[in-house]
Amino acid sequence: MTFGERVRDLRKKRRLSQNALAELAGVSPRTIFGYEAGTTFPRTEKLLTQLADALGVSREALVEGTSSLEAFAFIRADHSRENHARILTQQIISLMLDEHLPGVCKDEMAQTIMKAYWESRRRNHEKNDTATL
Repeated sequence: MTFGERVRDLRKKRRLSQNALAELAGVSPRTIFGYEAGTTFPRTEKLLTQLADALGVSREALVEGTSSLEAFAFIRADHSRENHARILTQQIISLMLDEHLPGVCKDEMAQTIMKAYWESRRRNHEKNDTATL
């Protein structure tokens, strides 16, 4: 399910019009239309929170299961590294739980993540060793 489909689905479950949701979220109806059409995404954590609150769900529930490209759009919009990690973690979990994604793809993804993790640990260790000299 795309982010836009999730927004539309949650809006309809709450029996809200796009105008009503826009008012609750503090954005324009055009913005809600853009979210649902998949042409725009919340550009800040605040907007994502406002939208999630208006839909009666958590931010995590709102972005859960969205495509990696959509997640990238959120990450680019929000400059907090902790939020980047949180969103990426949700994306990875969604991909790993996807029964249609072949196991070989999941294995490759996990191996790549672990390689990157250990490389970052190595670099941090080297940086700390150099800093103490």
